[in-house]
Amino acid sequence: MSAEKTEEPTPKKLRDAREKGQVAKSKEVSGTFNLIAVLAVLWYMSETYIETFKAMVVFPALVYNEPFEVSFKIVTMGILQMTMDLLIPLVAVAMFSAIAGNVMQFGLLFAPEGIKPDIEKISPVGGLKKIFAMKNLVEFFKSVIKILFLTFVVYYVIYSSIGDMVDMPHCGSSCILPVAAHLIKKLLLYSMIAFVIIAVLDYMFERHNFTKQNRMSKDEVKREHKESEGSPEIKGKRKEIHQEILNQAENTGKSDVVIKNPTHLAIGLQYRQGKTPLPLVTVKGRGGHARFIIKIAEKEGIPVLENVPLAHALFHLNIADFIPGELIEPVAEVFRWVQEIKEQEKDNESPAEE
Repeated sequence: MSAEKTEEPTPKKLRDAREKGQVAKSKEVSGTFNLIAVLAVLWYMSETYIETFKAMVVFPALVYNEPFEVSFKIVTMGILQMTMDLLIPLVAVAMFSAIAGNVMQFGLLFAPEGIKPDIEKISPVGGLKKIFAMKNLVEFFKSVIKILFLTFVVYYVIYSSIGDMVDMPHCGSSCILPVAAHLIKKLLLYSMIAFVIIAVLDYMFERHNFTKQNRMSKDEVKREHKESEGSPEIKGKRKEIHQEILNQAENTGKSDVVIKNPTHLAIGLQYRQGKTPLPLVTVKGRGGHARFIIKIAEKEGIPVLENVPLAHALFHLNIADFIPGELIEPVAEVFRWVQEIKEQEKDNESPAEE
């Protein structure tokens, strides 16, 4: 028995779904955005469209006296040109709004994995199951509700305009187009409002449904967290390494000198006259750790000396160990060198102060 999925999908779960092309998407939002854009063009250019339709009706009469072949060619080319003038703005707006409607919902999305062929989608058995799937029943009821809602809107618009339609015969033919245009505009306006309401409700439903489908069990959340953050052992090791790096930086800063070889080994030494009987090892590192110690020392202004034999000899000591007797003389030479550097720095600073 599978664990109950009660947890909200994690950001990683949603990212993985997005890479497969699975996002919260409402067809009604895309369709409504497309429809509103097209209707807006028709509304804005309604006078132009009406005049163009009038011209298309009377255009054949203008070439009535011409030979049939000539008039047919002129009428065909003229009507074709007028039709293109009407369609080009609509097609351009429809293409742009179709893209914008999707971008508005889930942003720019390119998911090659989502367009890979799936055998289950073309399987007869899978198709039969899909017909009776709950999702299709939901889509069916949504369509029924949408049709009923739009039918009510159309009925309301026509019912509220019956008075104008009844008065048209008394007004004459000059009133037909204005009344029809007013009725169409009113119908378009109410239809747009209806489609917006449907789209908002459908998007809310699809988003809720998408979140519900991607819910996770507590075990899945724990497993994902473990995979992304690592096991407790790995996290402990990572923390240990981080602390070691911090300690290296701190201990390097306490050193009086760093001995290197030349970048593979680095050992920090400290000597406080009257406090430490002998120089002691403050920090040591190999490879990347050695380069880190050298970098910190150079940044802190701590002298760095390359001495291959001494570096190898000191590296065998542990941190906080005093140097052995056989290394006293070479280490003493190093500290004499450090003292000379400090005295030179003081001499260089003195003239500047004067």
